Amino acid sequence: MRKIIRRILFAISVAFVVAACTDNKAYETSFCALVDISGTYAGEKSHVVNIIKAGIVPEMVPGDSLFFVKIDSNSYSEENLVTKLTLDYRPTKANSQKLAIAKILDKFGKGNARSRLTDISGALMLCSDYLKSTKSGTQIMFVFSDMKEELPAGVVRKFADDEFEGMDIVAMNVIKLSKDSINPEIYRKRLKKWDERITAAGARSWNTLLDATKIREFIEQAK
Repeated sequence: MRKIIRRILFAISVAFVVAACTDNKAYETSFCALVDISGTYAGEKSHVVNIIKAGIVPEMVPGDSLFFVKIDSNSYSEENLVTKLTLDYRPTKANSQKLAIAKILDKFGKGNARSRLTDISGALMLCSDYLKSTKSGTQIMFVFSDMKEELPAGVVRKFADDEFEGMDIVAMNVIKLSKDSINPEIYRKRLKKWDERITAAGARSWNTLLDATKIREFIEQAK
C-alpha cells in the first residue's frame, strides 16, 4: 500500500514539475540575431555586435534564449550558428553567461569573415527552426543586413505558410546601398518585398527599426 501511495505522490510531483515548466515557457522569450557578412555590410560586424550587447542581451532574463547566426552565401546550415545560450534561472550563473557571450560576440566582431553572396532567406529559415525548438511564448528575430539578397546558382528558398508563425521579425541597421541613395524607391521596394514574403509566411509582425535605442521598447511591446 505504501509503495502505491509513493508512486501516486511521485506521479503527482512529476506532473506539477512538467506543468511548471510548460507555464514558464509561455513567459520566456527567445531571440535570434542574424548578421550579414557579405559585401560592404561585412564592415558593420563590430557595430552590430555593440547593438546586440547593448540592446538585446541586457533585456534577457533567466529562461530566455539567444541564437546568433551569420548570413553568408549558403546560410541554412548548422555551421552558421555562431553561438547560442539559454540563461540559467540562477542570477549569478545568468550574469556569468552574459559576460561569456559578450566575449564571443566581440571576437566575431573583430574577425575577418566575409561572404561574396547573401542568403538572407536561408538564415531566416534556420532561425525559425531554432526559435520554434524553444517553444517560448515570445519569439523575435533581429536581422542586421542591407536586405539585398543574392543567392548562389541552384540555391532555392521558399518559405512555408507557417514558417514564421507567431514571430516578430525586425530589420535593423539597414544600410542604404549606392543605388538606394540615387533612387530611394529601390530601397523601399526591397523592404516592401520582404514585408510581403515574411507576413505571408505567418509572421506576427514585420518592422524596420532605424533607431537602435528603441530595441527595449520593441521587445516590451512584443511581450
